[in-house]
This record gives sequence, C-alpha cells and structure tokens, in this order.
Amino acid sequence: MSLLRRFGVLGKLGVAASLWLTALAGCSTEAGRDDIGGGSGGGPDGENPGGGEAVCASSQPGDPLLRRLTVREFEATLAEAFPEVAGSWTSSLSSDPISHYGYDNAAERLLVSKQKAREIDGTAASLASAVSDAVTQLLPCAASSPDRACAEAFLDKYGKRLFRRPLQATDKGKLLGFFDEALAKTDFAEAIGWLTRALVHSPHTVYRSEIGVLADGERKLTQHEVASALAYTFGGGPPSDALLARADAGELSSPEVLVQVARDLIATPKGRENLHHLFGSWLGYSRVTSLTKTNVPGFDAVRADMREETRRFIELVVFDNGGGLVELLTSPVTTPSQALAQFYGFPAPSADFQSIERPETGGIGILAQGSVLATMASPDGSSPTKRGLLVMENFLCRTPPEVPADVPLLPEPQVGQVTTRQRYEEVHSVGGCKNCHRMFDPIGFGFEHFDEVGRYRADEGGLTIDASGEVPGSFTFSGQRELAELLALEEEMQTCVSARVKAYAFGTEGACLGETQRVAFMNGAIGFVDYIASLAAEPHFVRRKPQ
Repeated sequence: MSLLRRFGVLGKLGVAASLWLTALAGCSTEAGRDDIGGGSGGGPDGENPGGGEAVCASSQPGDPLLRRLTVREFEATLAEAFPEVAGSWTSSLSSDPISHYGYDNAAERLLVSKQKAREIDGTAASLASAVSDAVTQLLPCAASSPDRACAEAFLDKYGKRLFRRPLQATDKGKLLGFFDEALAKTDFAEAIGWLTRALVHSPHTVYRSEIGVLADGERKLTQHEVASALAYTFGGGPPSDALLARADAGELSSPEVLVQVARDLIATPKGRENLHHLFGSWLGYSRVTSLTKTNVPGFDAVRADMREETRRFIELVVFDNGGGLVELLTSPVTTPSQALAQFYGFPAPSADFQSIERPETGGIGILAQGSVLATMASPDGSSPTKRGLLVMENFLCRTPPEVPADVPLLPEPQVGQVTTRQRYEEVHSVGGCKNCHRMFDPIGFGFEHFDEVGRYRADEGGLTIDASGEVPGSFTFSGQRELAELLALEEEMQTCVSARVKAYAFGTEGACLGETQRVAFMNGAIGFVDYIASLAAEPHFVRRKPQ
C-alpha cells in the first residue's frame, strides 16, 4: 500500500502539521514595513523625491528575523536534500506574494496561511512517498537492519540537510518517537516515509532562522544560521554538505571568508540564476514570452529569443565584464539570435546570442532591449505611459498616486494621421489625468522611436516623431540614448537601484543594512557582483539587534 493511501492510519500528521505551521504565521518577519523606496506619491515639485533609501553613514545590524523559505528556496532545499529521488515527486506550492519592489523574497510577506500549510503538506506527502519507494537506495541499512538505529542514520544525514544544522538530542527524540509510532502500524519503508513528511513539515525546515544567540548585548548568528544565509542569498538554495561542514568547524566568521564564500556561490550556475531572478523581478522582461502583438507579423517566432537576448546581455555586462549601473544602462552592445537580429534590422551575429554592436539608431543599454520595450508597450502600439512608469518606479523609486476609477480611454490608433504621442497628450495632458501623467509620460516619450516590439522607426506612419522628453525635476533629453546616458549619472537613480539590490539580497527592507560599499557601487567603482558579494561582510550578516 502506498504512503498516501495510508493517510487514514497516520493522517493525524497532516492536521497537526497544518496547525503547527499556521501557528507560526506572522512570526516570519521583523516589525514589517512595505513602503520602502517609493515615497508616498505626488508630482515633480518636491513632493515625491524618490531615490529609495538614503545612504547611511555606516552599516548597522537589523532586527532578529524568522522567515519562511520562498517557494524557490523550499523546492531547492527538498531537491538538494534528496537528489536520489529527483523527478519522482511533485511540488504543490503556489507562487509567493510580491513586494513593493516586485520581489518574491520579502520576509514580511512570507507567512504560512492555511492554504500554504496545505500546499506544504501536499508537497511533503509526494516527497515522502518517493522516499518510501526508494528507501534501500537512500538508506542501505534498510535492506539489512531496518530498525531504529537505521532511522537515526537517516535523520543524521537527511535531517541535517533539511534543518541546515545537526539535529539536537531533543529533535531526534521527538522524531524517533514519531518513527516508533509509525513503525508499530506499518513497515519500515512506510515509517521512513512518514518520518520524511514530519521533517519537511518542521518549522526548522520551513523557516530560516536569523535570530542568533544573545551575548555581549547583541545577538550573534550561529555558524549554521550564517551558512544558511550565505547559501540562500548568494547560491539560491540550501547550504551544501561542504558548507555545513565549515559551519561545524566554526570557519564562517571573518568578513574575508564570508565574501569569498559569497563570490564562490555567485559564480555557480545556481548562483547566477539567483541573480538573474533579481533582474527578472526588477525589470519584468521575462513576461515578453507571453505577449501578443496584433500588428507585428513574426513577433511570436522571436519573443522567446528576446528573453534570451536580455539574459545573455546581463550575463555579458554584469557577470562576464563585472559591470555596474553605468554599463547596464549605456552598453552599446546586445546579444540577439540571428533571427532576432534580422527582425530588428541589426547586423547578424556570427552565431546565435553572440555580442554585436548596436546600430547608431538602435539605442543603448538595458532600456533598449526588445524584451523590455515590448513588455512595456500595448498589444497594438508603443506606450509612453508604461515605459515612463518603468523608469520612474524601477530606476527612480518614485511612486505614482493611486489610479482613479474614472480613467478615460485612449483614442484608437490612427496610423498616418495621429502619432502615439499626440494621442496620449490629447487625453493625458488635460483635466484630472494631467496631475498624474505629467510625472511619467514625459519620460516615456523619449522611447517613441521604438515601436511596440522594440524596433527602431524613423517615423510613425509617415508622421514625424517627437522623442524629446523630461525626467520631471531632474533633466530634459532627446531620445532613448540620451535618456540612458543622463540617467546613469543621476544620484537619484543610483540611490534607488542600490536600495533595490540590497533589499533583494537581504530579503528585508530595513535601512542601513548594506552601506559599506554602497557609494562605491553607486559611483561605478564596483559592479553588481562585487557589491552584492560585499554584503556578506556587513554586520547584518552575522549579528542582530538584541531585541
């Protein structure tokens, strides 16, 4: 009989686990706030300065934190704990809530609702069934001596991976007691399955502890808490056996060691993917693969290539060349497939996704990427509003007011008669719309030489394009290239993006957590990878306030 069909015999675990997990809802965060980075809305005349968190004079430790693993982290934890059963179990977990910055790892939002507890239970049941079926592969002693000692060996190996620390005597006592109860009602393989399910349900698996031990007036994170923070922050998954061994030996203390471990983790494929998740969440470019453009034949055939082009561009600029904000915004190269280069009207690369110089009219940097421009557009035309909002919110951390209920509809496109800019100005520069749209439409007008899929157009249906624009309260410009060049020099942008980067790395929006190298990152002395790795040396990475 399968493990799942035995739920009636030992089904009290699912109920108990649900209560256990939901009882901890609300315990996964410091005193939360979700208003970072955007101000409270308003116009360009000082009422919405933007810029994200101001730079602090020095870095400080934050509050103690108990956070639920994100869905990505939880699934990676189970997969890396039990590589022997890869592909034999399925996750029931739905996506995580999104923060003000668009991230899915904000600690204050990672609670365990009743629904999430049921999803964890379903995932645990599937994994437990796979472990039960493969028990002799995972646990050789199961074939020769399937007893309590063999179950303890299982806990020593797999329990440590799931808890990210050695199990304490109290942990083992409770879990082995549960195993004894299960074994009295079923066979050894099924009992190990139930033990697996208990381990997965445990708050020690579901939550990351960053609480530490109170000593000398502050909380010092344990070596195993530091190992988990390093692994999830820079590697996108749980600590390896090797990293846990370094924690066992007390080797994760000096800032130099922590930064080197961070660099090593970032350099792995999973570490790179973890940082790609930052850029994807920040810029939203991956959504291009689900878009439809009604007036652009051939778009469906290249939209996946657009996503890959941007990934390769980030790989080149950020990872391979160690670039920072200036390089991301103003790099003159891109990395299209041959088909996509033809679609854009660019010279073909020597092979798919190889670097090429952009034509003079092809824009520069991340804001000229087809995936970004197509995502921030309408199905039937460009959108100065969406493109302006992207810059305003994601690069300047200015927050627009709430959208009113009575927004008037834009007129339908009239190709060859009215430009997109004229259509938008007709509605958005008058009446109640003006107060909001004056904050971001003037930024978006600078992209008007690029159509709804990011291709350059010299005119719009024979009509002259006006691509002049303004970042209200900051500077005027003409076209996307000049916008990117001037934006790269803006302290407001540097402050905003650096705040976004450290909020992603720390998974919390507390101020003054990552200041030591922040100014160096802002002024271009170091790039994204160097700044993110430097955060491992910050006080917050090893200490917490005593509260």
